[in-house]
Amino acid sequence: MTMKNTLTLRNLYFFICIVLLLLIGYKGIHIYQKIEMIDQAERWYAEKRLIQAEDAFQKARNNRSLLYKEDLLAARLQELEPITSMKQILSTLDYRLNEVGEAGDFSGFMNVYAELLDTESTMAGNQGPYASYYDEIAAYYGIPDDVKRIFLQFIGQLTGEADEHLDKQQYDDNSFKWNLLKIPDSFYGGEEQKNEKLLSLFQRYDESVMTRLAGGGQYTELLNWSHAMSSEYASRSLSAAWLKDKTDGLVHIMLQKDAERDRPADFISHALGYKDYLSRSKRENTDILKYIQQQIKQWIASADSMLKADNYEDAVALYEVLSGYEDMTNKLQAAHLAWTIHDPVRLFHMAGMDGNFSFVSGGGNRFGGLAYAIGVAEANTLYFAVMNDDETVKVFQNRDFPSEISIQKVSIEESLSTQNNPVILLEGDTGGLILYSAYEVRNSNLTKLFGFTAEGYQVQPDKSLLVINLEGASPEEMAIFERQGDQYGFTGYKLNYTDINIPNIEQYPNEKVRFTVNILKGGYGQALAERGGHYVILNGVMAFPEGSVTLIGTFENDYQEVEIPGSQTPAAPDPMEPETNQVEEDTTDLDQTEDLDGSPATEETNPQGDEQDNSGNSNNYRAPQVLRVPQVYVYMIE
Repeated sequence: MTMKNTLTLRNLYFFICIVLLLLIGYKGIHIYQKIEMIDQAERWYAEKRLIQAEDAFQKARNNRSLLYKEDLLAARLQELEPITSMKQILSTLDYRLNEVGEAGDFSGFMNVYAELLDTESTMAGNQGPYASYYDEIAAYYGIPDDVKRIFLQFIGQLTGEADEHLDKQQYDDNSFKWNLLKIPDSFYGGEEQKNEKLLSLFQRYDESVMTRLAGGGQYTELLNWSHAMSSEYASRSLSAAWLKDKTDGLVHIMLQKDAERDRPADFISHALGYKDYLSRSKRENTDILKYIQQQIKQWIASADSMLKADNYEDAVALYEVLSGYEDMTNKLQAAHLAWTIHDPVRLFHMAGMDGNFSFVSGGGNRFGGLAYAIGVAEANTLYFAVMNDDETVKVFQNRDFPSEISIQKVSIEESLSTQNNPVILLEGDTGGLILYSAYEVRNSNLTKLFGFTAEGYQVQPDKSLLVINLEGASPEEMAIFERQGDQYGFTGYKLNYTDINIPNIEQYPNEKVRFTVNILKGGYGQALAERGGHYVILNGVMAFPEGSVTLIGTFENDYQEVEIPGSQTPAAPDPMEPETNQVEEDTTDLDQTEDLDGSPATEETNPQGDEQDNSGNSNNYRAPQVLRVPQVYVYMIE
């Protein structure tokens, strides 16, 4: 063995000895500690300091360096087992409290805190010999201080969430309120302090949320949020009067702005939302509801004025908006009817007809309906529409009017229409005369009643038609059309002059008359004629034959002075003169005829003052005389 090996073994032996000495020392220390711990535990046990004694006995038992008084240790720990159990439970709870507290888990913390309260109730309230040691054990682990510290931590954390929600505009999560309410009063300094602090926080937060919702135009969200919050507070027996006050104030402001900006649709939407909110909240606000009603009345009056001014579209639109809040059925029906009467083409559109209509007219409350309309569409198709009492629309049509004729006028023929059967008259231009075509609404049809081309026509009292200058007839004759079943037909002519006796001609100025006279001397353009001693001047573009004639003419209020030659005897009537079916007998002689000045027309037989011839001669002589006689323009000689 070399020197080097010898030194190495020696060092090893020396190291082993040191280790053994250390181990012996370490064991000796533990042996001493165990003996000392048991002695100390016994002293604490004797002093009734059982928590410290139990802890010392536990440490002594765990010291396995020496088997020393093991039976005593087991007995003491058996006796102090309730203390041991309390310590284990509370130690675990304290650990868990700190764990969830550090994690910021309020819900988890409250669950552990609830377990702590249950444990306290169980351990401290069981009236056992060790129940009084509960608080001391809790304090031993610092549980009261930990609970207070963590609760105060959560109060700060939850209070801060209110501002975070406002900044992020996250208004749906209000759990921070309810969590704050769950924290016991003692951590706020008492019930009064808790209520004062939290209610002040809640009011500030709630009012801020509602103001922001209103400012952002989120009206529905505002009302829903307010209602939800009211329910939440009520479920926790909290009176949050600021909610309804703030809600009412914001709603009133928004309604006023709607009214000022003349936005009835927004106003009604907001009013309905508020009304629903009141219903859900089971409350009333007569002031705001009264304001809503007053504003609606103003808009109703405005719509009424629009209707009177024929501004139907705007009036109907306003009524429809207001109908969202209250019944506008009658107003709308009246407005729609007035609009349709004013603009009859709407009836055709209501019936689903989208074409172009001309000559549109109409009215209301006639022909068995609330309104009616007349119009002409493509190819001169005539349409008649009527609105029934149930507001349905019935349409009639007729395509008989010639499509090549230009229609000049479409109207109701009032003289032929009845209460339930209107007669529609179409007038077409034929290049001189007019094509008249009438159609009667009857038996769900638009039936042609008559049609003819003429200068005009007149409806007689008996509902017959007197047609002037009927196409194909003499201009001097007026055709008569009479109703024969469902249509009018031609039945004859009526002369367009009056039969008179020549002495009465001055009673018919500017009228066509027919009379019979004796032309004293024929000629072209003018002639003197007489009958029964009454004279007229005949004018006309024709040749007048001498002798008795029947002619048609017009007295135009003109006169002419003529010299009537003298005669031996008065002119005798011509026995061969034809009859003319005159309407009056000629019973007036010359002496009974008045001149223009109202004085009787007299003869000037002898301006020299002739004396009466008493020779007994039966023939009297009549001297020439100058008379002012009517002039007649003659159209024709029969």
